[in-house]
Amino acid sequence: MGLPDDDQHRQVFLDNLVSGDDAHLLLSPGITLLPIKSGTQRGLALQITPEALQAGQLQQVLERRFEHALAFDGCFIYLDAKAALVIWHALPASGALNGAVSRMLSLARLEALDGHRTR
Repeated sequence: MGLPDDDQHRQVFLDNLVSGDDAHLLLSPGITLLPIKSGTQRGLALQITPEALQAGQLQQVLERRFEHALAFDGCFIYLDAKAALVIWHALPASGALNGAVSRMLSLARLEALDGHRTR
């Protein structure tokens, strides 16, 4: 499961993200939400370190992204320079941030870390 006070930490993170402040949210050891720019486009990224990756998770994420293209539209997948799996999404309107986070967690099969999924 996620860390204590997930709702409060998540909302503070999202508020900081929208305001342009530097922010990150540790969801679990090795699994972090953080802002990443792609060119001039601000975005939100789910980063999973190599130590936190489950066996076959990269392949599963890639398969799910393309098998369910509409459900995960806007999610881009890559490995960064440290071999961390990154799922990136352009920063949506502030009202759609929780949905974007939930979709990225779902794509990575990390729904257990999403306290907003059942609300």
